[in-house]
Amino acid sequence: MSARPKSDARERIVNAACELFYKQGYHSTSVDQVIAAAGVSKPTVYNYFPTKEDLCVGYLEERTRREFEMMDASFENLSTPRERYSAIIRHVKKRIKSWEYRGCGFMNMLAEIPDPKSPIVAISKRYIDVNRALIVSVVQEMKDASAEYVHLDVAAVSDAYYLLIAGAISTCQECREDWPIDRAVESVELLLKK
Repeated sequence: MSARPKSDARERIVNAACELFYKQGYHSTSVDQVIAAAGVSKPTVYNYFPTKEDLCVGYLEERTRREFEMMDASFENLSTPRERYSAIIRHVKKRIKSWEYRGCGFMNMLAEIPDPKSPIVAISKRYIDVNRALIVSVVQEMKDASAEYVHLDVAAVSDAYYLLIAGAISTCQECREDWPIDRAVESVELLLKK
């Protein structure tokens, strides 16, 4: 039996970190748990990720890649800004169900790590900022593309949209039920009314 290539070891480490950091959080997950779950040696992990913080950054980078890949897929075959507007919240609704009410991995990290200078905080905030910018761009596209939406205050609608998403994610996590995201979907549509 041949040994696995190093890149495969790194992938297994990141996959194990993704599962453990998401399910257990940063402080409750040890590097030894990741080592055991990945089936690699301690030196192998530390070769790729010299610190636990580096390992968590690797997890967040992989989570970012996966989340944006899924968001891009949810935008496929959507031809209008209006369709993309609704697709964002519907994508979040689908993700909430797959998260089993554990919440947003990036928001969870922000809640756990108080140091604003931490690279964990930086990558988490960057992910959230990119998502907020996506909402702004879609709302602006709608306003620019159709007289029906010329009345929209892009900043106000975008901020309210983001707050509905963040609130629904947190409340679904708290209640372990779907009703918060269902209400958020309805409310996001109401933001477009005059």
